[in-house]
Amino acid sequence: MDDQRLGLTAFRERIKISRESSPHHWEASRKLMVPETLQATLPALIQRIQEASLDPIIQERLVDALQQLFNPTGRKEGNQVLKELTGFPPSKAVRALMVWGILNVNEGRESPEVYSGMRWEEILRDASNPYDLLRQTPTPSLLDIGAGDLSFEQELVDHYIPYLRTQRTPLTLHAFDRLIPGSGVGGVYHKNLQRERYLQSFSSEELRFKFWGGMDLETFSKSKGQLSRYSVSTCHAPANPTFAYEPSRLAPEIIHRHLQSTRGNYRKNRYEGEPILEVSHRGHTLTFPDWKFDILGPLALLKFMAQRSCVGILSAIDDEVFWEVLSQLLADDQFRPINEIFTKARLPDIFGKAFKELSAMAVGERKDLSTLADLRDPMPFEVAKKEDTQRSSRFRYVEIRRGTVLEGAPSSFTARQFSQMKEEATPWWVIMVTD
Repeated sequence: MDDQRLGLTAFRERIKISRESSPHHWEASRKLMVPETLQATLPALIQRIQEASLDPIIQERLVDALQQLFNPTGRKEGNQVLKELTGFPPSKAVRALMVWGILNVNEGRESPEVYSGMRWEEILRDASNPYDLLRQTPTPSLLDIGAGDLSFEQELVDHYIPYLRTQRTPLTLHAFDRLIPGSGVGGVYHKNLQRERYLQSFSSEELRFKFWGGMDLETFSKSKGQLSRYSVSTCHAPANPTFAYEPSRLAPEIIHRHLQSTRGNYRKNRYEGEPILEVSHRGHTLTFPDWKFDILGPLALLKFMAQRSCVGILSAIDDEVFWEVLSQLLADDQFRPINEIFTKARLPDIFGKAFKELSAMAVGERKDLSTLADLRDPMPFEVAKKEDTQRSSRFRYVEIRRGTVLEGAPSSFTARQFSQMKEEATPWWVIMVTD
């Protein structure tokens, strides 16, 4: 949608070109015509039309016609207006408008918000595999935060592309990782070049894959080529200690002392000209990327996921990260004691009923977190001055699951490492629907 106000002839031509140039979106638009989905999608389409550079009379008539779709007395007249303005029969007119105003918006950036938060929640409650949400939306897209060796991406593609191919629906799959390609640290967690070539081998009508290296949450948000919002965002085995301690709850010196006592002394150094972090642990010196002990805290991750996706999936979360994440999702301040590190001895007192019921969960079991304690509403996400203040600041539904890998769900190399960590407790999943 450009700045020049379109008259009727130009508008009809634009609609026609949009439809013909995006056959995959035209096919996907069929799914949007299901009455329940159409009702949920129409407000977004009407908003797009109101924001578009159209002749005001065309704008007004289009909006009025769309508002009459579910009005028995005005539908016939509205259908006639749609046919007149688009050149298509009523049903195809609505589909063409969806392609132009929703699916093709911003030069091909699909909008996953054709469903309301309530609808995403309904789909998730019925899904044993949360990634099956990608089967349910006409514009499936996923962002992997901290993608590592791309093993999850390959599993995801092998799992879903055959089905999406039959639906003629392309999958947008984006991934980023903080490791800089070519760095001497990071080892097996670097992207696998063979997997990357495999993912790049698909036609864009089936898969739109892109990977960014050397990116963290902040720098990715400023990168080019990403979607403004994804159907799903996911993070496997969220990094510890990066997301294990919340800076708004714990003073830097407390975090530092705790890391020294549990991980060992650490210092910044250089290796072959590259900045690194050296950690003295049990008589050995371990080498990590220099940012390994940079603390962002779970709020930064939760904010990113809430504002960049309709559904956020944290998988294979270790115990330390999990309880810190949980403390930020629950409403009562009792779950966020100031300057107190969560220890196994204190967790039962701090989390009470929630701790008791969650700790008793079996592998594969799932719980609605709001049945254990009230969810935080709104979330305390800081908004930068230049940032869109309308972005989501709450989770309408949070589901907890237990286990390393869910049956039938794609997984990552990092997550699968838990099976070799005998001292680690069974990991967690946190699945969140934004509103």
